[in-house]
Amino acid sequence: MANVTMTNREFLTAIVEGNVTPEIVEFAKAQIVKLDEKNAKRRETGSKAAQANVGIKEAIVSAMEAGVTYTAAEIVALGIEGVISTQKVSPLMKQLSDAGKVTISEVKIKGKGKVKGYTLTEVNPE
Repeated sequence: MANVTMTNREFLTAIVEGNVTPEIVEFAKAQIVKLDEKNAKRRETGSKAAQANVGIKEAIVSAMEAGVTYTAAEIVALGIEGVISTQKVSPLMKQLSDAGKVTISEVKIKGKGKVKGYTLTEVNPE
């Protein structure tokens, strides 16, 4: 493949105007190859946040007691490093639920109504 240099604006302008030349096709093919490489690398490594969240999820599971139902606010109150808000806890608990480590249920809280509760589904081997 030839190394074709052009800006994205030039590329898109040529497409809009219907000026699809062999250079435009080569540029498009080169861009597709770059996208495929970038996506493959992303799939292999995962995002930095996802990698950091693995440790946080393990710490949450370790801090939870078997048979006790926790709300997101109570998990934040456990003081686990990296867990600073209920907005961060909720998706992590969903991921733990999908992995079969916790069960999600509804809990009634006086003055708040119904909120999600999280309970361990397996006993820690500790």
